[in-house]
Amino acid sequence: MKRYIITGAPSTGKTTLINSLQENGHTVFEEVSRRIIISEQQKNSNKTPWEDVSGFTKLVHQQTIKELHTPIHQHAFVDRGLADNIAYLQLKKQPVSDEFLDFDYQKFYHKTVFFCPLWKEIYTQDEQRLQSFEEAKQLQNLLLNTYNDLGFTILEIPKTTVSERLHFINTSLK
Repeated sequence: MKRYIITGAPSTGKTTLINSLQENGHTVFEEVSRRIIISEQQKNSNKTPWEDVSGFTKLVHQQTIKELHTPIHQHAFVDRGLADNIAYLQLKKQPVSDEFLDFDYQKFYHKTVFFCPLWKEIYTQDEQRLQSFEEAKQLQNLLLNTYNDLGFTILEIPKTTVSERLHFINTSLK
Protein backbone atom coordinates (compact mmCIF):
# COMPACT_ATOMS: atom_id res chain seq x y z
CA MET A 1 0.00 0.00 0.00
CA LYS A 2 1.14 3.52 -0.75
CA ARG A 3 0.36 6.80 0.94
CA TYR A 4 -1.76 9.52 -0.62
CA ILE A 5 -0.25 12.97 -0.24
CA ILE A 6 -2.43 15.92 0.73
CA THR A 7 -0.46 19.08 0.05
CA GLY A 8 -0.80 22.77 -0.65
CA ALA A 9 0.40 26.08 0.70
CA PRO A 10 0.02 26.85 4.42
CA SER A 11 -3.50 27.40 5.76
CA THR A 12 -5.43 25.68 2.99
CA GLY A 13 -7.28 23.19 5.19
CA LYS A 14 -4.90 20.23 4.92
CA THR A 15 -4.74 19.45 8.63
CA THR A 16 -8.50 19.83 9.07
CA LEU A 17 -8.95 17.39 6.22
CA ILE A 18 -6.38 14.94 7.64
CA ASN A 19 -8.12 15.05 11.03
CA SER A 20 -11.47 14.41 9.37
CA LEU A 21 -10.07 11.49 7.38
CA GLN A 22 -8.78 10.00 10.63
CA GLU A 23 -12.17 10.50 12.31
CA ASN A 24 -13.67 8.59 9.37
CA GLY A 25 -11.43 5.57 9.93
CA HIS A 26 -8.56 6.26 7.55
CA THR A 27 -4.92 5.83 8.49
CA VAL A 28 -3.22 9.22 8.56
CA PHE A 29 0.20 10.64 9.23
CA GLU A 30 0.25 14.13 10.68
CA GLU A 31 2.45 16.85 9.24
CA VAL A 32 6.09 16.17 10.09
CA SER A 33 7.03 19.78 9.34
CA ARG A 34 4.73 21.32 11.93
CA ARG A 35 5.90 18.88 14.63
CA ILE A 36 9.52 19.77 13.87
CA ILE A 37 8.80 23.52 13.83
CA ILE A 38 7.14 23.27 17.26
CA SER A 39 10.02 21.18 18.62
CA GLU A 40 12.64 23.57 17.24
CA GLN A 41 10.78 26.61 18.59
CA GLN A 42 10.64 25.01 22.04
CA LYS A 43 14.43 24.54 21.89
CA ASN A 44 14.93 28.11 20.62
CA SER A 45 16.57 26.61 17.53
CA ASN A 46 16.69 28.33 14.16
CA LYS A 47 15.98 25.15 12.15
CA THR A 48 12.71 26.48 10.76
CA PRO A 49 11.53 27.14 7.19
CA TRP A 50 12.05 30.90 7.66
CA GLU A 51 15.51 30.82 9.29
CA ASP A 52 17.59 27.71 8.48
CA VAL A 53 15.53 26.01 5.79
CA SER A 54 18.39 23.63 4.89
CA GLY A 55 18.77 22.42 8.48
CA PHE A 56 14.99 22.22 8.80
CA THR A 57 14.55 20.12 5.66
CA LYS A 58 17.25 17.70 6.87
CA LEU A 59 15.26 17.13 10.05
CA VAL A 60 12.06 16.70 8.05
CA HIS A 61 13.79 14.23 5.72
CA GLN A 62 15.06 12.10 8.63
CA GLN A 63 11.68 11.94 10.36
CA THR A 64 9.73 11.36 7.14
CA ILE A 65 11.98 8.46 6.11
CA LYS A 66 11.29 6.82 9.50
CA GLU A 67 7.53 7.24 9.02
CA LEU A 68 7.62 5.96 5.44
CA HIS A 69 8.93 2.66 6.76
CA THR A 70 5.90 2.26 9.02
CA PRO A 71 3.84 -0.55 7.46
CA ILE A 72 0.33 0.34 6.32
CA HIS A 73 -2.44 -2.07 5.41
CA GLN A 74 -5.10 0.27 4.01
CA HIS A 75 -5.33 3.62 2.27
CA ALA A 76 -3.22 6.12 4.22
CA PHE A 77 -2.91 9.85 3.92
CA VAL A 78 0.00 12.13 4.75
CA ASP A 79 -0.20 15.82 5.57
CA ARG A 80 2.49 16.95 3.11
CA GLY A 81 4.86 14.66 1.24
CA LEU A 82 8.63 14.56 1.30
CA ALA A 83 8.74 16.44 -2.03
CA ASP A 84 7.25 19.54 -0.36
CA ASN A 85 10.77 20.20 0.89
CA ILE A 86 11.96 20.77 -2.67
CA ALA A 87 9.48 23.63 -3.02
CA TYR A 88 10.43 25.12 0.36
CA LEU A 89 14.13 25.05 -0.56
CA GLN A 90 13.39 26.63 -3.94
CA LEU A 91 11.28 29.32 -2.29
CA LYS A 92 14.29 30.31 -0.16
CA LYS A 93 16.62 29.97 -3.17
CA GLN A 94 18.58 27.18 -1.48
CA PRO A 95 20.16 24.21 -3.26
CA VAL A 96 18.06 21.05 -3.34
CA SER A 97 20.05 18.07 -2.12
CA ASP A 98 20.24 14.74 -3.94
CA GLU A 99 18.39 13.05 -1.07
CA PHE A 100 15.26 14.84 -2.33
CA LEU A 101 16.02 14.76 -6.06
CA ASP A 102 16.97 11.06 -6.20
CA PHE A 103 14.33 9.74 -3.79
CA ASP A 104 12.05 6.98 -5.12
CA TYR A 105 8.76 8.80 -4.48
CA GLN A 106 6.71 6.25 -6.44
CA LYS A 107 7.81 3.46 -4.08
CA PHE A 108 6.11 5.05 -1.07
CA TYR A 109 3.52 7.47 -2.45
CA HIS A 110 0.49 6.92 -4.62
CA LYS A 111 0.72 8.61 -8.01
CA THR A 112 -2.31 10.78 -7.18
CA VAL A 113 -1.66 13.84 -5.04
CA PHE A 114 -4.56 15.75 -3.48
CA PHE A 115 -3.87 19.49 -3.67
CA CYS A 116 -5.56 22.05 -1.43
CA PRO A 117 -5.50 25.39 -3.26
CA LEU A 118 -5.03 28.74 -1.57
CA TRP A 119 -8.26 30.01 -0.18
CA LYS A 120 -8.09 33.61 1.03
CA GLU A 121 -11.24 33.29 3.17
CA ILE A 122 -9.68 30.62 5.41
CA TYR A 123 -6.06 31.82 5.27
CA THR A 124 -4.57 32.54 8.70
CA GLN A 125 -1.11 32.88 10.17
CA ASP A 126 0.06 31.46 13.49
CA GLU A 127 3.31 30.71 15.33
CA GLN A 128 4.17 27.90 12.91
CA ARG A 129 2.74 29.59 9.79
CA LEU A 130 4.56 32.86 9.34
CA GLN A 131 4.25 33.09 5.56
CA SER A 132 2.35 36.02 4.10
CA PHE A 133 -0.42 35.27 1.64
CA GLU A 134 1.87 36.43 -1.18
CA GLU A 135 4.63 34.07 -0.09
CA ALA A 136 2.05 31.28 0.17
CA LYS A 137 1.11 31.96 -3.47
CA GLN A 138 4.74 31.54 -4.50
CA LEU A 139 4.97 28.32 -2.51
CA GLN A 140 1.76 27.01 -4.07
CA ASN A 141 3.23 27.45 -7.57
CA LEU A 142 6.47 25.76 -6.54
CA LEU A 143 4.56 22.84 -5.01
CA LEU A 144 2.53 22.37 -8.18
CA ASN A 145 5.67 22.49 -10.32
CA THR A 146 7.52 20.08 -8.03
CA TYR A 147 4.81 17.43 -8.03
CA ASN A 148 4.25 17.80 -11.79
CA ASP A 149 8.00 17.49 -12.44
CA LEU A 150 8.12 14.32 -10.31
CA GLY A 151 5.37 12.73 -12.42
CA PHE A 152 2.48 12.86 -9.96
CA THR A 153 -1.13 13.38 -11.00
CA ILE A 154 -2.54 16.36 -9.13
CA LEU A 155 -6.20 16.47 -8.13
CA GLU A 156 -7.27 19.87 -6.85
CA ILE A 157 -9.58 19.60 -3.87
CA PRO A 158 -12.53 21.97 -4.24
CA LYS A 159 -12.95 24.96 -1.94
CA THR A 160 -16.01 23.72 -0.12
CA THR A 161 -17.09 22.16 3.17
CA VAL A 162 -14.96 19.54 4.90
CA SER A 163 -17.59 16.86 4.30
CA GLU A 164 -17.68 17.67 0.58
CA ARG A 165 -13.89 17.62 0.45
CA LEU A 166 -13.95 14.19 2.12
CA HIS A 167 -16.49 12.97 -0.41
CA PHE A 168 -14.25 14.25 -3.24
CA ILE A 169 -11.27 12.32 -1.85
CA ASN A 170 -13.23 9.13 -1.16
CA THR A 171 -14.66 9.06 -4.70
CA SER A 172 -11.19 9.69 -6.16
CA LEU A 173 -9.43 6.79 -4.43
CA LYS A 174 -8.06 4.15 -6.74
